[in-house]
Amino acid sequence: MTDISRHHRLQAEIEELMPRFRSLAEAFCRNPADADDLVQETMARAVASLDQFTDEMSLESWMFANMHDIYRRKFDISQ
Repeated sequence: MTDISRHHRLQAEIEELMPRFRSLAEAFCRNPADADDLVQETMARAVASLDQFTDEMSLESWMFANMHDIYRRKFDISQ
């Protein structure tokens, strides 16, 4: 599989996961505007760093780890 087709496949999978991550963001933030920001940042980070994702990883778990990291940084939550 070429890098371009892999990238397109992963982008499609990321889009499919958006509703699930929207629900998670709402649970984290409890504020619709903050949840929207969190989802947008998570999706942007995922797409921007697809080269770091390996096919041995779970895309959903990888994205959740990114979302959790963004949430902690954004709201200054300790680990």
